[in-house]
Amino acid sequence: MRKIRKMVVLVLALSMLLSVSIPAMGADAIAVKVDGKKIELDVAPVIEKSRTLIPIRAVVEELGGNVIFNASTQAISINTADQEVKLTLNSKQALVNGASQELEVPAKAVDGRTLVPLRFVGEALGADVAYDAASKTVNVKYFSNMSGTLKIGGSTTIQPLAQAAADKLMAGNQGLSITIAGGGSGEGIKGVHAGTFNIGNVSRDLEAADNVSYPGLISHRIGTDGIAVIVNPKNTVENLTKQQVIDIFTGKIKNWKELGGKDAAIFVQTREAGSGTLTAFEELALLKKSKVLATATPHTSTGLIKEAVARNENAIGFISLGYMDNSVKAPKVEGVSALKSKALSKEWPYVRSLVIVSKGTPSGLTAKYVNYLLSPMGQQIVSQDYLPLKVVD
Repeated sequence: MRKIRKMVVLVLALSMLLSVSIPAMGADAIAVKVDGKKIELDVAPVIEKSRTLIPIRAVVEELGGNVIFNASTQAISINTADQEVKLTLNSKQALVNGASQELEVPAKAVDGRTLVPLRFVGEALGADVAYDAASKTVNVKYFSNMSGTLKIGGSTTIQPLAQAAADKLMAGNQGLSITIAGGGSGEGIKGVHAGTFNIGNVSRDLEAADNVSYPGLISHRIGTDGIAVIVNPKNTVENLTKQQVIDIFTGKIKNWKELGGKDAAIFVQTREAGSGTLTAFEELALLKKSKVLATATPHTSTGLIKEAVARNENAIGFISLGYMDNSVKAPKVEGVSALKSKALSKEWPYVRSLVIVSKGTPSGLTAKYVNYLLSPMGQQIVSQDYLPLKVVD
C-alpha cells in the first residue's frame, strides 16, 4: 500500500508537470537528454495525438534498468531496483508495481524498438520529465535530482568503487551526502539488516546462512572480481592445475621445469600488503589456507605487477581479468581459459561476485544509488578495476 500511495503522489505531481501537450512537429527534430547527457537513439521519437513517444529501452538502460520483450505475447517487462513495469504493445493498459495504469497513447513498435509516451516514462520510472520547446528537447532528470543522506559500508574490495560512485553523485547534487565505510562484507550484511547502513557492500554472493541470520535482504550484483594468473608471453607453460598454482605461489614449486617449462627459477610477483587483489587471490586461489611466499616481489599497483611479468620471461603474477592485454599471457587453469566470459559464467575458478545489499526492495535514495551502479555510468566505474555485468572478450 505504501508503494502504491507513493506512486499515486508521483503520478499526480508529474501529471501537473506534463499537463501541457507537446505541439506536433517533425519527430526527427526532438532530442532526449538524461541528466544532461544526450541519448543517441537509433529510432527517432514520434508524435501521436499531440503526445511524444520515445524509445523506452534507451532511457531505461540509462537509468540502470533493463527491458525484456516477449515477441510471442508482445509483452514488455521493465525493471529497475525499485520499479517493475509491465505493458503490452498497442494496449493502453499497464502495470506499475502491480498497480494498474492507463496510457494516454498505447506503446507501439517502430523499427524493432518499443516507444511509449513521455508522460508514462516519468510516472513509471520516477524521473522528473520536462519538454523544452525552444530546444525541442525532452529532459529527463533522475540521478541529478537527489538530496538527503545515505550510509553505506562493508566490503573493502567494493569500498573504492563505491566511493567513486558516491563522489560522482555528490558532485552533481549539492544537497546529497553519502558516507562509505569499510569493515568487511560481514559488517555490511549486519549493518544493512540492523539499519546502520542503507546499503551493504558484499564481495561475495549471499549464502544460505546469511538469509537465516539476516532475513529480508536483497542483493544486487554490480560486477565480478575475476583474477588471472599471468606469465610472460615467451613462457611455454600453457596450463596449470589449481594445486600447481598453490604450490607456485607458496614456494613449493620453484622451477619452471617442474611444470613442463624450461630449466629456470620462478620469480613470483605479488601485490603489496593490504591490496584487495592480494586478499582476493589468497582467498580464491590459495583457499584462505596460505599466504603468498614472503620472498615474492611486491608491487603497489596492477600496472606495475603486469609490467614486471612482461619484462621477465621467468616471472609469474596475478591481476584482475579486466587488466589483461597482449603484454602478458594467462595460462589456462584446469583447462579453462582466462576469459572475461568464463569469469562471468563462473567457469574460471578465481571469481567472486560483487554485490550491494538492501533490506527489502530499495526505495528513494537507496534505489537510485543501486540503479546508478547498474547504469552505464556506474558500470564504467566498476570496469576500472573489475568486470562489469556485460563484457566483451
